[in-house]
Amino acid sequence: MFKYIKFLAVVICAALIACNATNSKPLSIRFSSDSNSIIIANINEAGLYQLKANINTDSNYQKLVSVLRTPAEDDSTSMEIEWPGKLSVAGDSLIFTPNFPFERKKVYLVETILNAHFASGKEIIKSKVGFKVKAQQQILQR
Repeated sequence: MFKYIKFLAVVICAALIACNATNSKPLSIRFSSDSNSIIIANINEAGLYQLKANINTDSNYQKLVSVLRTPAEDDSTSMEIEWPGKLSVAGDSLIFTPNFPFERKKVYLVETILNAHFASGKEIIKSKVGFKVKAQQQILQR
């Protein structure tokens, strides 16, 4: 009996390590060199394939990235404002091009569910598994 429990523990640990050990880099969210667009790079291969195949035909793909202009730190009366724009694929990156230019000295919050997951192997072991996908967030200052 103990032999089977030990074997089961080894199999579970191996599965958790295999699920957590991916060759992917963390998602990169940054302004372009001229700060006129936002570049999202290091998208996993399956997600990139889906984007290339569907971004021009399915309008729901335009909602994968949300850009919000955040209020200044000393401004307690303003709210976050959604910054509209269009998504396109260029090579292995996703490009967010705003409808209006980004404003200088403003802070923008970028949220996306690309490369998102429910929990890592470490979080599963610690029983910190969520009920929804954890969005990737990045704060950018123009």
